[in-house]
Amino acid sequence: MNNHPAEVLLEFSAALIEAMGSPRENALIVGRHLVEAQLAGHDSHGLIRLPQYHAHVLEGKVKPGARVEIIRETPTTALLDGHYTWGQVTAMKAIELGISKAEENGIAALSLRNCYHVGRVGVYPLAAAERGFIAQVHCNGHGVCRVAPWGGTEPRLATNPIAIAIPTRAEPLLVDITTSVVAEGKVRVSRNAGREIPEGWVLDSDGRPTTNPADLYEGGSLLPLGGREGHKGYGLSIVVDLLGGALSGAGCGTMTEKVGNGLFIQLTDPGCFCEREEFLDQVDRFTEYLKSSPLKEGVDDILLPGEPEQRTAARRREQGIDIDDGTWGQLIELAGTLGVEMPGGG
Repeated sequence: MNNHPAEVLLEFSAALIEAMGSPRENALIVGRHLVEAQLAGHDSHGLIRLPQYHAHVLEGKVKPGARVEIIRETPTTALLDGHYTWGQVTAMKAIELGISKAEENGIAALSLRNCYHVGRVGVYPLAAAERGFIAQVHCNGHGVCRVAPWGGTEPRLATNPIAIAIPTRAEPLLVDITTSVVAEGKVRVSRNAGREIPEGWVLDSDGRPTTNPADLYEGGSLLPLGGREGHKGYGLSIVVDLLGGALSGAGCGTMTEKVGNGLFIQLTDPGCFCEREEFLDQVDRFTEYLKSSPLKEGVDDILLPGEPEQRTAARRREQGIDIDDGTWGQLIELAGTLGVEMPGGG
């Protein structure tokens, strides 16, 4: 296991992205996004993605120097085309545009197409909630899919996450979930670490349950969220695919050969419906009420959505970020290819 401070990994990640042909400003946006995911405990969306990103640059699936374009716009809406620059850059531009529209008009809705992998989706509504807005993001994946429809055995859907953030007087509430039983990256992390995965995550290419993470990448599929009630996650996934893919023109599932994400973003100013302080009072009272519930045996306290990530980030900022040997070995190879110095000499 390799341990480094967040600041060191940010500079390292940005240097790798810059060496792939990205402007320094955009390299820092992508690097910060990867490290923040790692801090929050979502290693599946952290530095493990860098070798994949480099492969996609070489294949022309991502265009590091491309610029984001606004295709269509009204005072409250916009359609953005990322032209396959870094997805994190496209999505952050959309959030900033949405915030400015919601500040002016109380509400904003944005759609994104031709968007490369945006990473951890929860980052984007969180940025808006920190500015006082209720925000939700629906993110489809298209071109390469890992999730079988409910009752099926062959992938037709991506993991299609939903993220919703609500402002509070403290840290925002953040619900950030895939509509599959688990994010694909969690399986990737287990594969790199040489660990089995729990039964109920993946079917192999013959449609049989498996605990071997490699089976996902050899014709297998992830299951929808919900276990025996997987039709619920399946239904949510369809909605996300249509909002993110059909509305933007990005495309849905494997019906398009283009690989990427399509996003639908919505921001709301609570002050449009009630006094802002009244809304925050209601949020405070409700969350305190939830936390006051008697505890099950073995449970220390009731956590709100987003609190586990906040606690993990605080601990990792203090103790450093661990990266497994398999992923670190891939990063050593990538750094050698790109001529980037490893942190601490390797």
